[in-house]
Amino acid sequence: MSEKIDHNNLSHPTRPATPVWLMWVRALLSVAIVGAGYLAWVSIHNGPVAGCGPDSGCNKVLQSRWAYWLDIPVSVPALLVYLALLGATVLLQKRPAPDDERGSWAAIIVLAVIVAGAALWFVGLQVFVLKAFCKFCMTAHACGFLAALVCLRQIPLAADPDTRLWTTGSGKRGIPGSGILFLTLIGLAGVMVLAGGQVLVQKERNVVKNLRAGTGSVSKRSNRIVVLPGTNHMTEAEALAALAALQPPTPNPRLIAPRLLSLYSNQFMLQLDAVPMMGSPDATNVIVCLFDYTCSHCRALHPILLETQRQFSNRLGIVCLPMPMSTNCNPFLPAQTHSVSNSCEYALLGLAVWRAKPAAHRQFDDWMFAGTRPAALAQAKEYAAQLVGGDKLQAALGDPWLGQQVVTDCRLFHTNTVTSDSPAVPQLIIGDAISSGPLNSVEHLMILLNRYLGLAPPAGNGQ
Repeated sequence: MSEKIDHNNLSHPTRPATPVWLMWVRALLSVAIVGAGYLAWVSIHNGPVAGCGPDSGCNKVLQSRWAYWLDIPVSVPALLVYLALLGATVLLQKRPAPDDERGSWAAIIVLAVIVAGAALWFVGLQVFVLKAFCKFCMTAHACGFLAALVCLRQIPLAADPDTRLWTTGSGKRGIPGSGILFLTLIGLAGVMVLAGGQVLVQKERNVVKNLRAGTGSVSKRSNRIVVLPGTNHMTEAEALAALAALQPPTPNPRLIAPRLLSLYSNQFMLQLDAVPMMGSPDATNVIVCLFDYTCSHCRALHPILLETQRQFSNRLGIVCLPMPMSTNCNPFLPAQTHSVSNSCEYALLGLAVWRAKPAAHRQFDDWMFAGTRPAALAQAKEYAAQLVGGDKLQAALGDPWLGQQVVTDCRLFHTNTVTSDSPAVPQLIIGDAISSGPLNSVEHLMILLNRYLGLAPPAGNGQ
């Protein structure tokens, strides 16, 4: 019986099956791409990371200077390298000619060395420097590192030692040993550029946005309205209305009565002798701090605030408002925000101490911020009871003012975040400027006070 011939198969030969190792590499790179892409999106949009609160390992890593390279989130170049390596594996299969295959392998070797070296660098930073781990970062690094190792193990060595790395028409396959060394050195140079850029160029994690009146289609100078070309049909009243609409709202903190601070044109009214403060409610200059007891950056800021206020004395008062990063009591946080354990309870407890015995509040805050992490909630309640008395503490905890103040603090933080486009904690309102994120030192804060309040450093400070 004669065998039938499939002429279609003869004219269109079957494409070789994808090697198993290549399938594994692509799967691992896909996971790394998703992880890096998500982190890049979060960094660019200043959004919350799913499942990561202010004191989580993720937040510590992603809010550190090591999360950036030359002021760019490291997840962005990581995403590009992962995509390039994935593309090189596709070209490897689509272009089987010897010279094209050698070119694809050259790109794969360089990129794989960069991926593996970068993974080791960032894991080392998390282990030895930050002592904190980001689950998204670690997943992307692990998958990228494994994909790179698989690629490097599959490098086809040239059978002929005289094979040149860059040549055409030779018909020879494989990469010569000298070529592998050369390409590896190029990859290592890329890793050195990455590490060197991070070491030499430090990302400033404190973001300050000055919200004083900006420019628009109308400008106001010397109490006179200047109508610019294209708007000469506007009346002075219409020009003022347009100016107000174009300009973003500003905190505009000002005392409208003794010890009564107005923010955002009376949207927020703070009675200075009725809220926690560092310094006197009669201070000539007042700034506002929004913080979370569980936030590591807030913990580092606390002694900076104390020392700065001490040096300025009655020239500076600091309103200290607890703002829980938890959806359990903060209705303004995105639904996907990770709720920090006991964040709400710590905030209410701090306000209860203030309500029961204002003189003891500083001691309570100093104790809460003393360690590397906040004390257990039961221990914090016990200490608070020792300071103000058990009965007084229980009575204060039942005061509805506590919950109302927390919601007010959260609403103020939300307003600042929308206005400044920066959701980082802690936040400081300094004049019409909003500072978000960690500060480096007392000197750093004094520079901001001088710049946005015109508050000259104390004599002998050397600023």
